[in-house]
Amino acid sequence: MHAPPLDSLTRAVALFDAPAAARNEHPVVRNGGSLNPCRKAWGTGLQINEAQVSGRDLLMKYIVAIIQPGRLSAVHDALMAIGIEGLTTSEVQGYGRQKGKTEVYSGAEYTVNFLPKVKIEIAVDGKMVESACDAIKSAAESGKIGDGKIFVLDLESALRIRTGETGNSAL
Repeated sequence: MHAPPLDSLTRAVALFDAPAAARNEHPVVRNGGSLNPCRKAWGTGLQINEAQVSGRDLLMKYIVAIIQPGRLSAVHDALMAIGIEGLTTSEVQGYGRQKGKTEVYSGAEYTVNFLPKVKIEIAVDGKMVESACDAIKSAAESGKIGDGKIFVLDLESALRIRTGETGNSAL
């Protein structure tokens, strides 16, 4: 019995051998008659074939942006304008090339090493990465030191807890 061909959204996800799962062993993916080891994600039965993951264009990306706190509303509006519906924010402290700042309080000078920042985290379809980064950059940019950074990471899998959807449909 042959499995139906996988579409582009689910090509990295394969069903695993049920008896192996019942025995709590490492499951394997059947791929053209051969058995390939795979990784189990979150203990949900979601199986990812390593050979398929390593050679494909990643379908999802995880964007982490560190910005000035006063720019959060503008960045949020810019992301909503391009269709990104969900994001997570955290209040963080840190420094980069700026190395903190020196302030004077009651005549005494002191150095603040860690400056308040906002960290934004979003998971996006691979096709949205460039427009998301452009939206964040244009909204967060003041032209001064300390505007922040944007990091783009590969996102291997996603699972919507409520519905069990995986991949891009879980975003």
